Amino acid sequence: MLVSEVNYMKEAYGMLYTLENSLRIFVRQKMMEEYGVNWFHVAPRLELRRGPRKDFESLCLHELESVYIRTYESAFYKLPLEFFMRLRDVYPLRNKIAHSFLLSEEEFSTLFQAYHFILSVIKERVPT
Repeated sequence: MLVSEVNYMKEAYGMLYTLENSLRIFVRQKMMEEYGVNWFHVAPRLELRRGPRKDFESLCLHELESVYIRTYESAFYKLPLEFFMRLRDVYPLRNKIAHSFLLSEEEFSTLFQAYHFILSVIKERVPT
């Protein structure tokens, strides 16, 4: 039984890892397009009148949304409402996965659907 749970959670972790890091790449690319190569230092000074408060690479999933996607709307306009709804669905699941709690089938399904939807939105908006 434990082996099947491990494989199940490895798959969940893989989706979460891919989702969070794909979102990080997406945010970086959109911010660079909008604010230039030095976006990390330029954007907060222009929009918030202060320097960055936390290293970009250390931001968690919910922080990528709150610190960047919601703050710098000009770089992320036209994202569908469902994108944000699916991100919000993932937050509690991220915590369960990070703290080694087994996801229910319904939670796994929610993660699976969010994973595919969010990655499809990102893929539409990022040139390869």
